[in-house]
Amino acid sequence: MTHNDEEVSMSAIDLCRNINRKAANEYAARGVSAEDIALGAIYSAFDISEVVAGPGVCAVEWLRTALDVIERQVIAGEPVQ
Repeated sequence: MTHNDEEVSMSAIDLCRNINRKAANEYAARGVSAEDIALGAIYSAFDISEVVAGPGVCAVEWLRTALDVIERQVIAGEPVQ
C-alpha cells in the first residue's frame, strides 16, 4: 500500500491494471495468445515482486498472499480490486 493510504494505493493499482490491460491488447493485436499474455504478466508480476519482497521464495510467498486476497474477493462475489 502507498504510505498506508488505501485511497492513493487503490488509485495506483487501478492505473497499473489499466496500463497492463492496454499492453495485453497490444500483444494480442500482434498475434500473441491470451495464454502467453497471461503467463508473461505472471512472470512480470514475479519480477516486480522480487523488488518488493525479496528474491525467489520471498517473492513467491508475497504473490501467494496477494492471490489469497483476490481469491477471497472472488469467493465472496465481490469485485476484484
